[in-house]
Amino acid sequence: MHFPTDIFISYAHIDDESLIQNQKGWISEFHRALDIRLAQLLGRRPVIWRDDSLQGNHVFDKQIVDQFSKVAIMISIITPRYVKSDWCIKEVDEFYTSSQTNIGFTVSNKARIFKVIKTPVRIEQHPEKISGVLGYEFYAADPNTGRVKELSQAFGNETERLYWEKLDDLAHDISSFLESLEIPQSSSGTVANFSPSAVDVTKKVFLAESSYDTQDFRDSLKRELQGYGYHILPDKQLPLIATPLNESLISNLSEAVLSIHLLGENYGIVPEGAQRSIVEIQNEVAASYSVANSIPRFIWIPEGCEPIDDRQINFFNRLNSGKEGIAGADLVQGSLEDFKGVVIDKLNSMKKDIKKEEEQVEVNDDSSKTIYLICDLSDIDEIRPLEDFLFDNGYEVVIPIFEGDESGIREDHIENLKTCSAAIIFFSNANELWLRSKTRDFLKINGYGRAKPLAFKAIYIAPPDSMAKQRFRTLDAEVINALNGLPVDKLKSLLLKI
Repeated sequence: MHFPTDIFISYAHIDDESLIQNQKGWISEFHRALDIRLAQLLGRRPVIWRDDSLQGNHVFDKQIVDQFSKVAIMISIITPRYVKSDWCIKEVDEFYTSSQTNIGFTVSNKARIFKVIKTPVRIEQHPEKISGVLGYEFYAADPNTGRVKELSQAFGNETERLYWEKLDDLAHDISSFLESLEIPQSSSGTVANFSPSAVDVTKKVFLAESSYDTQDFRDSLKRELQGYGYHILPDKQLPLIATPLNESLISNLSEAVLSIHLLGENYGIVPEGAQRSIVEIQNEVAASYSVANSIPRFIWIPEGCEPIDDRQINFFNRLNSGKEGIAGADLVQGSLEDFKGVVIDKLNSMKKDIKKEEEQVEVNDDSSKTIYLICDLSDIDEIRPLEDFLFDNGYEVVIPIFEGDESGIREDHIENLKTCSAAIIFFSNANELWLRSKTRDFLKINGYGRAKPLAFKAIYIAPPDSMAKQRFRTLDAEVINALNGLPVDKLKSLLLKI
């Protein structure tokens, strides 16, 4: 969809006042630099609008609101003054409301308000509509004093370098977003209906949030991965409260093909209701998720890094001893450039494996209608009603082999898990140890080399009845309760997923 104006910059007037007489303010310089960098990336001059005449005592101007439907993106310059300004908060709210009348507030899971944090402000004070949007932090903490310093074009070599790196990150993301809005015309000459392009789920990487001392490393690695076409998670602000943080991490990890964690000398922020830092919590959750879902992980420690906090020292010791938090991960120590090479090599290797598997799956087209019905030899007769139901509904049913050497039986079992479209564990006369063994195979399925996720994983609870069967439940698979007969409706709803 075409918008006459590419960007509206929302800011508080006081934040554009220069400390040096006759020098342009921070917002003005930011506007000028962004305009030039975007022009270089887009190949055209962007249309950027801000009200440079606004004053602190102005009444909110409805003429600004009327223009929002013609604006593709808003940039909110977050500062202490901004979050206290009724005018600025209303601009955010009105742009959010206006966006609902055209293509919506988010496009391909990306918000149309880009949050530039000039001066740190607690997340709970950010405008409500964008509190969950990731921000571009134009400030850095002094490693010696902990004092925060704003990034600027005029504060010296280091802050100037960081300023241009951050501005370049912002410009690339805005350029990519604007280009995604360029919808081709239909044959009738009208603009086609907007539809976000599908995201390649094999191109998502979880890059854990880090402490301040490794933030530059994280930004550099993020740029590198984005240059290879990878979508970086988390792509929204992580909650700083323990329970929703864990839920958000699981949601992000479920979309990723690889998890990366950067550790430094500082321990990091401890979320509300937690005992450990957000850096350590991310690692713990990813370790548990990796065990259950076979997602590969990397933990990187910079060359020569020495933790300066007792909690961080203990964290390092647990990792190095392999006692805790190391599950599923390769621990890498060295330079950032070497680590980048390790990560890219791993991703390239994973892509080749997936492509090879997909080619093999394409040869076996009949797998799209195949259900692997896993059962114990003692239940070979009991599976008949379920087997007949699945076959009568148009599905090939594969059952395990029971004759032959143990390695051959295991190899056939794994091959069935790799090529079927769905799998059901039939639990009747077998013992609970057998059930746990087969359920663990569900958790290892990605590690077996399966290219695509199963349409569904289910555990079919069949007679004879028992208290353990009545109480059985799991988060790792659908539970089909057949203690009172064949549950036709439940089965049909599952088959719709194939």
